Formats: sequence, C-alpha cells, structure tokens
Amino acid sequence: MILFVRHGQASVGAADYDVLSGTGELQSEMLGTEFRRRGVSATRILTGRLKRQQDTARCTRLASQWSTSVEVDEAWNEFDHEDVLASHRKVDTPDSEPLDQAIPRWSSGLHDHEYAEPFPAFTSRVDSALGKVAAELASGESAVVFTSAGVIGWIAASLLGGGERQWLALNRVAVNSGVTRVVVGSRGSTLVTFNEYSHLSSQLVTYR
Repeated sequence: MILFVRHGQASVGAADYDVLSGTGELQSEMLGTEFRRRGVSATRILTGRLKRQQDTARCTRLASQWSTSVEVDEAWNEFDHEDVLASHRKVDTPDSEPLDQAIPRWSSGLHDHEYAEPFPAFTSRVDSALGKVAAELASGESAVVFTSAGVIGWIAASLLGGGERQWLALNRVAVNSGVTRVVVGSRGSTLVTFNEYSHLSSQLVTYR
C-alpha cells in the first residue's frame, strides 16, 4: 500500500511560499494523530525536496510516533509553478487569474518548448517514481509519500485512465494534508481512495 499525502497549507502571500503556515503545521499534526489512532504504520517514508513537503512529513511523523526515517527524493517534487507562471505572463495580461490559466496552458502540450519541464516530462517523472516505489515494496509493506497536489492528481488521473483533462480537475480540489491510497498487487497499482481528509475539522480544510 502507498499513501500519498498532500503537504499542509503553505505560506500563501508570504515572501517564501515554500514554508508551512501555522494552519499547515496543525493539519499535518492532526493527520499524524489520526494515523496513530488508526494504527497506520509506515515501512518507508518519502518526500520531495520542497520545504513544505519535508515539514509536513516531519510534523506528521512526530505526531504518528513513527520511528521510520524519512527518505528525500526530488522525483516527488511538485511542478515548478514559477516557471509555469513566467511563460504565461509573456503572453497574457497582468490582471488575469495567473495560475488558473497558466496551468492549463502548460498541460495542453501546445507550448512545451517554453518550459524547463514540459507537462509530458513531469508526468513521466511521476509515473517512474510511482513504479519505483511500487516495485520496491514487499508484500504487507506500506509507504507514505509526502508530496503535492499536481503529483497526486496525476497519479490518480493516470491510474483511472483519465489523462490531462482529469488531472486538471483533480489538481484543483486537492485538500492540504489530504490522503490518497493506492494498493499494489498482482494486477499492478490500483487507486482505492482520493483526497480523504476526515482528520480535519471544516475550519481547517484548505486548498492552497
């Protein structure tokens, strides 16, 4: 089994977005407490190199009382939203909703030459990372991967066979600290749940 955890709320509007807000830390701690209550174990804990991913892993690990060490693998990094925005601003007006329009432009495949990591390269990276972890898990083992909405959205869309359009829809609704469950078996990897966040009170449900 692989559990994919979206990072807690980042510091939207701050000088450094890539830092958990106070709410993000609380979301992560509540998830860890729920993992401990349910008896969820982690044979492996993985995270990307982004601070918001690593800090979510740290807070959740402490609250869950897991002793497993954290492995860092940049294959679990989110796509570079600053690069995506930069290319969009070259062709769009400054008063538009930038990220809402920049992401579909990036994922469309019509402007791949403008990006450091085109959408097909991003999805290939995520597919490879999923395949690697799935292949390395033995029967009865579980991994918890702390990553981001774009990565988790693509895993879900890919396993459902939905492609880019479904990814766009899933990416928009990913909740901070939400959990997506994938089971690995003889038939390959299967999506069981997406974006589960029952550990949060309604006041702590955030999307950015």
